[in-house]
Amino acid sequence: MSVQDETQQEPRLGIDVIGFGVGEFAYLLNVFEGPARDRSVSVFRAEEVVDDVTLSTAGASSLMARDLASVDEDGDLGVTGVAAAVATALGKATTWTEISLLTGDAMDNVVLLEAPGVALMLQPRLLGTWFVFAQDPVITSAEATLRVVRRHVEQNDGGSAYLVFKTLDAERHLLIRREGETWTTGIPDFDKDEVAESPGLDDAGLLAAIEDARG
Repeated sequence: MSVQDETQQEPRLGIDVIGFGVGEFAYLLNVFEGPARDRSVSVFRAEEVVDDVTLSTAGASSLMARDLASVDEDGDLGVTGVAAAVATALGKATTWTEISLLTGDAMDNVVLLEAPGVALMLQPRLLGTWFVFAQDPVITSAEATLRVVRRHVEQNDGGSAYLVFKTLDAERHLLIRREGETWTTGIPDFDKDEVAESPGLDDAGLLAAIEDARG
């Protein structure tokens, strides 16, 4: 398995969105090996699907049918275009941000993957599918995260967010809720079962809190 032309047809945040079925996603998680790939498997709770050879083979076939994978002159199968960008993000990521978007009775999720040269946001949908779109290159990852959270609370009265920032060797947590015209953040201390809150933040203050939590 290989990656061919990692940047061709890369989607743009809020403009181009591409979906991948569960088999395709399983195959893309298997393109690379190593600690970053293993961390991605854990983040996406995909331990079972990546070991399903039949599912992964079906995913490879589907990618070929969509012109997102091809066989080279040596007979090796390689992913191309957007699929290559996704495989690279999954297999070479250095930072994983899990964004849980909460309402009173529901939760949605977004995962931001950052790897050298590529930053992608992935959102789960029905039947194990994932929608993928690229982070806007003119903003930082912290700004992209703030944009997702702000859009959520604007569309859902009383909505809040729970962020988990992960690297290969560290993990940080940040709670966010909107209170009137300001933001309140919270940093949980699981050993003490306490949350250290910082109320009254404007957008700039929230952005600074996200940047600090990212490390």
